[in-house]
Amino acid sequence: MEMQACQWVNQQMGRSLDTYGMVTNGEGWKFYRLAIAGEVSESLLHGIGDMPVLLGLLRAFFALCSQSL
Repeated sequence: MEMQACQWVNQQMGRSLDTYGMVTNGEGWKFYRLAIAGEVSESLLHGIGDMPVLLGLLRAFFALCSQSL
């Protein structure tokens, strides 16, 4: 719901772009993308047991977010 709200605010400002979000409980992480057309993409659950992979995903995720700024 928050991603939809962010997307709506961006559209009101004349910016149509994909919206990204993540959910974590501190041990597991999921990444989401809400496309302009409304489709939602969801990653698999990634855990802290494979920290290099998780940190790489976080780096790529934040790079996508910074491209939208």
